[in-house]
Amino acid sequence: MSGHMTEDQTLLQDAAERYLRGSYDFNQRRERIAEGIYSDPNQWQAFAEMGWLALPVAEEFGGLGMGTREMAILAELCGQFLVTEPLIDALTSTHAIIGVSQQQESLLPRVAEGKLIPVAAIDEAETPSRLSPATTLTQTDGGWHLSGAKHWISAGASATHLTVLAQSADGLAWVLVPTATNGVDCERFPTHDGRGGMNCRFDLMLEADHILLQGQPASDALEAYRALAMTLSSAEALGATQAALDTTVDYTKQRVQFGQPLASFQALQHRMSNMLIQTELTRSLIYAACNAADNGRDDAARFARAAKVKATTVGRAVSQEAIQLHGGIATTDEYIVGHFFKRITALESWVCSKGEALKEFMALSPS
Repeated sequence: MSGHMTEDQTLLQDAAERYLRGSYDFNQRRERIAEGIYSDPNQWQAFAEMGWLALPVAEEFGGLGMGTREMAILAELCGQFLVTEPLIDALTSTHAIIGVSQQQESLLPRVAEGKLIPVAAIDEAETPSRLSPATTLTQTDGGWHLSGAKHWISAGASATHLTVLAQSADGLAWVLVPTATNGVDCERFPTHDGRGGMNCRFDLMLEADHILLQGQPASDALEAYRALAMTLSSAEALGATQAALDTTVDYTKQRVQFGQPLASFQALQHRMSNMLIQTELTRSLIYAACNAADNGRDDAARFARAAKVKATTVGRAVSQEAIQLHGGIATTDEYIVGHFFKRITALESWVCSKGEALKEFMALSPS
């Protein structure tokens, strides 16, 4: 994510890209996923040591205290290199939920060190709305009882803890639940983009320190989480889109037909030029969404939803075009370009669908 960056942002981008280019091999990634290993513990520890997990953590708790733009830089690189570790999921939960909870002092250092990997659990199969959970949090004489189920937890297969959205007597609540504890029944499954999802059922008692937020603060955190997740998923989709375009340009320069490279044909040049134009328009909108969020602007929520719609629409179109321009080789698992399409289509439904984002954008528009 280049253009109008500060010195610190440029250093972050350069260091992160250098690391991923040298240490995140596509073929090793494929082999690991085939074995059902969605997250490499060594990679996660490296992310912690480089300070990536500490980006949204306040300096007073040992973090870097950076904002949306810095997280978007990492998100774009995650899309470019098809990172399967739940980095963006963890950053979003950390910034929007754990970072505003009463337990932030005890939890945030563990997140920054890579010891606590939080992923949000919001969606439910039984409820039509993502924002009205059927999962309940009830106070009893013995503590707090969490009951319900969460469906299609993106990247949940790699989480150590879930930030679970539930309904309580005081309204919405966010609850921190370890994935490996009695009363939590989790089913992990492969996803088409390689990150590994999870469905979970909850029937357990919790101590009060597991309750992160309740009432209006929990509702505010849900909106903050969704807006940040839309922006970061858009940046990740942008990274995959740009990589699909770059791979296609390189391929057409090398592939020879009728005695000349494919890239020399004007019709293909026009198609790739349009892919580039749409990618750059998407990049500009994501920059605007990041700036709106970091400056606390009133229209930040609208920009997040606009970025979601634009990035997923353009990402699907560009990656499909990339597959067409490659031909049959693009459909093989051994070749990378089809994997960009898979990542983009997986991101389409994370947090909200493109249609949901568009409806919310219109609802937030000035009358």
